[in-house]
Amino acid sequence: MRLVYLDEAGVSNPAQEPVLVVAGVIVDPDRQWKELEAYFREMALALFPDDDLYRFVFHAKDIFHGNGPFDRARWTRKERMRVLTQLAQVPRLFDLPIVVGELDRIKTQQELERVSPGIPTKSAHNFIHTHAFINAIQCVQFWMERNAPAENAMLIAEDTPVLKKTLRNVHEGYTDPTLETESAFKAPNIIDAVHFAQKDESLLLQIADHCAFIIKRKLMGKTDVDECYGAIKPYIQRSFKPVKGFVYRVHVSEVELVTDEEDDQAGADASRTKVRRIG
Repeated sequence: MRLVYLDEAGVSNPAQEPVLVVAGVIVDPDRQWKELEAYFREMALALFPDDDLYRFVFHAKDIFHGNGPFDRARWTRKERMRVLTQLAQVPRLFDLPIVVGELDRIKTQQELERVSPGIPTKSAHNFIHTHAFINAIQCVQFWMERNAPAENAMLIAEDTPVLKKTLRNVHEGYTDPTLETESAFKAPNIIDAVHFAQKDESLLLQIADHCAFIIKRKLMGKTDVDECYGAIKPYIQRSFKPVKGFVYRVHVSEVELVTDEEDDQAGADASRTKVRRIG
């Protein structure tokens, strides 16, 4: 059994963050989980001996920008980058494959508006995030087929309330063996539901957080993470089998029948029944 920890970066204003990245790390829990936990506990103890070691999380964004426990008034930029660089060594130290799904938000938004004029901003964001998520999961499946074909993988993702339902539905589409699809993406090595958690509840999510943040800045052309990116680059897995799409399962509870009154060509009232998505 493998556990795949997933997180995203690049979800704020597209003008400041034009790239959305979903990154994940594939962990063998029987061999690696306790050692990884000990690594982060020991690192937290060395830097913050008075804090609660069982709740402390290294957030890449806080470290980089000097927020939270890494307040720039007490931590210099050089000190903070030293911490982030140390965290970037984790995939090498534990031989952790990194999967990535990435998307240019601005170009994708423009294409969505071209094919679907008037598409709501929220719908476009959900599509972009889901597309990046699917690309990362395709990398997981490809890696499993090549490296652990007899094993299964389970996903643990950062808790994103806005996208939970969407990600659950698309996850059901590629894991349900009863859905007959000829060319859509299927992931036979991935089992169970997507499990959502906060980083202080599922400690190893922070590894995905660091990877997503570093890769996002690199894709944005920033040179301030070059050393960190150089550390994780050999472990990044971007290969997957090309497919023509994916299945998105919509449950009966998520739709309703509505009647729309409109004039027909003769001017008389006509009643039309249609399906509308709830939410």
